[in-house]
Amino acid sequence: MADSAPDRYVLLLVPSAIRCQCRCVVSHRAGRTDSRLAARCAAVASVGAAVIHFAMSPTHWNDWMPSGVFFAAIAAFQLVWGLLAWWRANGLLLVAGVAANVGSAALWVMSRTVGAPFGPHAGEPEAVEAAGISVLLLQCYVVMGAGWALYRRCRAEEVSAIGRSLVLLGATSIMAVAVTVGLASGLQGHHHGVEAEAGHGPTTDEHLGDHHDEEPTAPGEGAGAQTFDHHSESSVVPGIVVVQPPAAPAAPPAPDDGGHQHDHHD
Repeated sequence: MADSAPDRYVLLLVPSAIRCQCRCVVSHRAGRTDSRLAARCAAVASVGAAVIHFAMSPTHWNDWMPSGVFFAAIAAFQLVWGLLAWWRANGLLLVAGVAANVGSAALWVMSRTVGAPFGPHAGEPEAVEAAGISVLLLQCYVVMGAGWALYRRCRAEEVSAIGRSLVLLGATSIMAVAVTVGLASGLQGHHHGVEAEAGHGPTTDEHLGDHHDEEPTAPGEGAGAQTFDHHSESSVVPGIVVVQPPAAPAAPPAPDDGGHQHDHHD
């Protein structure tokens, strides 16, 4: 019975040694596992979201200074997080990335549905633009990649070099497209509210000016004589004398019984 005690300790130590050796192997191959690959995809998406946030910061700064500060801060965080996650993604860094991007995405959804909780446009839903959608998709990509890296840390499996290259190429392509669309939409201007401003048509004076150009008057016309619009041949305007070519001399008027004479050439 006394000899069984050392054997019992050996049986307890062997599994622990095997687990430690497995962890060392996983740590040594961390760059070739799917968890590491997921973290790098999340890092690429985070850098893309940071680029769009940096580009939109001046517009939000002009709209409301605290909003511009927030955009610059979240952009700086996403950029630094992406660089760190690419080289060394530990558990704390992954959790921080998930929490920050979930909070940012939730704030964007709130501002487009019920309006921002504070600020000059509080309670007014903002317009949904391509820039915001691009950032939202990239942040969701960060959350999924970081979450997968956390989940697979203890279940990591080796990924081939071709597989890593294809996945990273796809992630970079998606990020480039999202950033291009987001910048193209965001640089056109940031609009608050769900209704766009109505366009203004030409004024009445401009419209009339196209059809009522002044024409030179003939010599000998009175100051009150005016020309008619060439579009209105049969128009008769009271109080305006129509100038006609000189007619042949008329016969002397016959005397009227009432002492009144009528001139038919006025």
